[in-house]
Amino acid sequence: MTAASPEEDSSPPSTSSGEGGLDDATQLKPRAEQPVGQEDEAAPEPDIDPQEHITPGSLRMDPQVGEELYGTQLSAAYSRINARGVNALGNNNTIHVVNNAGEPMAKPVIRNLVGVPDLLAVYAETAADGELGDKLDHRSTACLAGRPHTGRFSTACVALARRHGPDRVHEILLPGDVAPEVLSRAGDSIEEDHGYVLRLPGNRHSHVMRLLADLFRRRSASLLLIRHDDSRAGVRHSAEVQHQRPEPLAVFRAHLGHHLRDRLTLTAEESAELIRGYLRHSGLVQALTSSYGPREVVPIAEAVGQGHPADEDTLAEIIQSSQPRRRARAAEILDSDAGGATASRRPRRADQHERTFRIAYAVFARQPLHYVFEAAALLLEEIDGQAKRLDWGRLALQYPVSELLGPLKVDWQEGREATRLRGGSSRSAWLHDGAMRGVIIDEAWHEFDSTRPALLKWLNRLVLEDEEPMQQAAAEAAGLLAHHDFARVCADLIDDWAASPRPRLRQAAAWAMVAADMGGQVGHLVRRQIREWAGGHRNFQRDAAARVYASGLQQPDLSWSLSDLRRIAQDPMQQHMYTVAEGVYQLYAPHRAAQIIVELSQWSEDPQLQLHAGGALLSLATIPVDNSPTGVPELLVRAAAHEVDSGDLVRLWQVALLTASLSRRAWITFEHWLTKADADETVRKATAALVTDLAALPPLRRRTTFHLVRMPQFENGLPEWLDAAMRK
Repeated sequence: MTAASPEEDSSPPSTSSGEGGLDDATQLKPRAEQPVGQEDEAAPEPDIDPQEHITPGSLRMDPQVGEELYGTQLSAAYSRINARGVNALGNNNTIHVVNNAGEPMAKPVIRNLVGVPDLLAVYAETAADGELGDKLDHRSTACLAGRPHTGRFSTACVALARRHGPDRVHEILLPGDVAPEVLSRAGDSIEEDHGYVLRLPGNRHSHVMRLLADLFRRRSASLLLIRHDDSRAGVRHSAEVQHQRPEPLAVFRAHLGHHLRDRLTLTAEESAELIRGYLRHSGLVQALTSSYGPREVVPIAEAVGQGHPADEDTLAEIIQSSQPRRRARAAEILDSDAGGATASRRPRRADQHERTFRIAYAVFARQPLHYVFEAAALLLEEIDGQAKRLDWGRLALQYPVSELLGPLKVDWQEGREATRLRGGSSRSAWLHDGAMRGVIIDEAWHEFDSTRPALLKWLNRLVLEDEEPMQQAAAEAAGLLAHHDFARVCADLIDDWAASPRPRLRQAAAWAMVAADMGGQVGHLVRRQIREWAGGHRNFQRDAAARVYASGLQQPDLSWSLSDLRRIAQDPMQQHMYTVAEGVYQLYAPHRAAQIIVELSQWSEDPQLQLHAGGALLSLATIPVDNSPTGVPELLVRAAAHEVDSGDLVRLWQVALLTASLSRRAWITFEHWLTKADADETVRKATAALVTDLAALPPLRRRTTFHLVRMPQFENGLPEWLDAAMRK
């Protein structure tokens, strides 16, 4: 639906519902589309209202889920903290668009890595440093192969900083559908005597190095590729270096030493002596040496530094909350008494029942306990089916909760006490250390290999249940398991959910993708899958891709996300849905306001995208300024500061106010803007200009007049500023 021109307006506004009708606006029909398959009909789905409005933020996955699933491995993109040092690399930096022929929908970007100087201060040497430096001394392109979470990105940044300087290191980011060959046309985007790091999935590193070597040589620059080590050491390229993770104790010394020297102003000798004292603690050393990589060591070092001087009790608490100790406790939790002294007196299936109950308890953390009982019974059924046992039926009155939980009994009792003190009555699955949730699921996946098919079938059964808590919990667990076997979990579970005609299953697929992305290790696989859904031939999978964005996922560059959403919005099925608009809402941040409004204004020119443009505007228009006592809309403040184009904003308001399915909500939101402008003179001028521009269109002038005289705050007449704006 487009805004009407003056010649097209010939009828008064409707008075039956208190809002303007559609007879004044030009009716534009969607463009013809390619036929879709029978399984992907674009008709409204039977179990939802086709025009159902999604409450802003209602689909977003809580970042606390990532903390529970991954602990210290949580991706910085979801942590909601301002990380320093190595964790800050690449975050909140200026982005430069690479000019390339053909102008693909999503373009590569190059961003400064502003955290490199901090990284150099805490970097622990690795065995690959010397060889990598030699390669860069003699070549313009090289490759560093290693496993994720072993510090390979830090090693690459340090190698480039040592050659070109810490303020001359950048990262190249490629959209999923853009090949590295596009960089051969980068031209002046590659700066002279600068270093560039590119994470490259797959095994095309040899070809890319040959293709780009001359370009970087001419610029006296360096390109360092990072690829996942596939353990095929016999076929390594001559310019490839095998990364080796740094020694855990060396990482601990570097980070804690930096904290003691720079933040507590100790000398190098004093800090070294204090570190030696800490490393005499056997429990601390055991936790460090059993860590899986620097990401698990750094939080321990930071915790010790913040607790310095840390006594025995403080160290014990720090060790208890470390990932290595969590893994050890998870093994204890899933252990059973099957081989113990009382084994002969235990029922035949007791140990299996205990394990299934504890796994379900972790999957349904923070949920009422009845979900745990139901889920545990379903898991036992799947295990029996996998073992081809006869159906024994569901056990009743055989094991009390305290016996089933074993080591988790203390957590459960603590949760019951906390619930009682808050005045609640429902008993919930509660973990004293929330991050134990993901570690227990990991332990079940890795230590009981024969149950993997049963676990996947169990998660599928949970998602098929018609209760959202069960679906969300199962989706979160599937996302964690995708971190370990992405292809299998996608093929067995997530892809089918995304292609389902049931919206709740598509939402489960979206939650699973976001949960997988939160761990930071399979982000490139998640984004590739989303782009396949968004550009594929299945309507339901395109909707699932939009739901991924609505659930909180973001691409490294805003334009990539908007490109995907625009592609999805062109699907005829999306004309009945507000998922795309919610995806745009989740992408919004004050510093992105101008880019998003420009993009939505372009959408408003396309009849097939107008619903999404107007719906997104209305969601963004309700966001209040942070810490504002008056609740003035954030977007209105940006307009008053001339940070968004007024013409684009006018165009979007025209679409929202004149589109049938949006009109009622649009007028309510617009009245909210007028009310806030009347109370806050800092945004009054911008609002008056907006009213004047909208009133220049006769259909909107009549509708605006109709609504203004019915606003309770203006029943005694329009304020002077608003009256003047209407008369211009």
